[in-house]
Amino acid sequence: MEALTEFLRKRNISFAEHCPIAKYSTFRIGGTARLAVFPQDREQMIDVLRSVCDAKLEYAVVGKGSNLLFSDGEYGGVLIFTTHMTGMASDADGWIALSGVPLTAVAIRARERSLCGAEFASGIPGTVGGAVLMNAGAYGRCMADIVSWVECFDGRDGQIRRFERNEHEFDYRTSRYARSPHLTILSVGIRLQNGERREIDALMENYRRRRALAQPQGYPNAGSIFKNPEEQSAGALIERCGLKGCAIGGACVSEKHANFIVNRGGATARDVTALIEFVKSQVFRQTGIELQCELRKITAVKEVE
Repeated sequence: MEALTEFLRKRNISFAEHCPIAKYSTFRIGGTARLAVFPQDREQMIDVLRSVCDAKLEYAVVGKGSNLLFSDGEYGGVLIFTTHMTGMASDADGWIALSGVPLTAVAIRARERSLCGAEFASGIPGTVGGAVLMNAGAYGRCMADIVSWVECFDGRDGQIRRFERNEHEFDYRTSRYARSPHLTILSVGIRLQNGERREIDALMENYRRRRALAQPQGYPNAGSIFKNPEEQSAGALIERCGLKGCAIGGACVSEKHANFIVNRGGATARDVTALIEFVKSQVFRQTGIELQCELRKITAVKEVE
């Protein structure tokens, strides 16, 4: 770890030791990271990843911290944040977006150029890399509809690999990259279609209103907790089981949308985890349906007692 921090200093790559990480989570939950690193661009990211892999250190890559739960103790490895990697550029066929580009920025840029297909992304609070990883989507559209190619760092051998449209293995809230932890997304090719600005504006406003009406506002949360079972709504199942408002510690099933858990103040990762397990057990007991969690968890090496 000491050799890595010296390398980061020499390369002028931002980092923080024993870094409090709750502020990097939309849940506002989490302990500390032994080392948090903030590469500014693709080249710095590759340098960091190669150094970490050469040193055989445990690491995890984080975007904006949505769909994510940090545990309460200290993560003893290296957390690498992509939030400064926000470059986008045009190419002959569309756009290249670095993995840290906010997904909403893609939708806004598309609207400015009267390109359609990314409207669903306008209210999803993640980054391009995270959205590709989990094939994020809403209102019948998902990343699989707009992603052409994906460039990755391969932690097994330090090589840069590019995967084309037929190689992403997208499925409901998963992808090749979610199933391959050795692959870190660096950049993504995005392809959209020409559209009418007025129709794009109207669709994005419609989605904004629907989210405002249906999703909890004012409390930190990580987005949807459970995948929707086939042809069913996880939120509707949880509500039918009478679990809206159910709380453990500072974590509470949202009164507005039952597939959200909110941090009402002082919630810990243990609170959230216990509430998730309780909801799963109650839904299974009452309906026979086993909910699958879509929340990504980063576990501390040393937990808080």
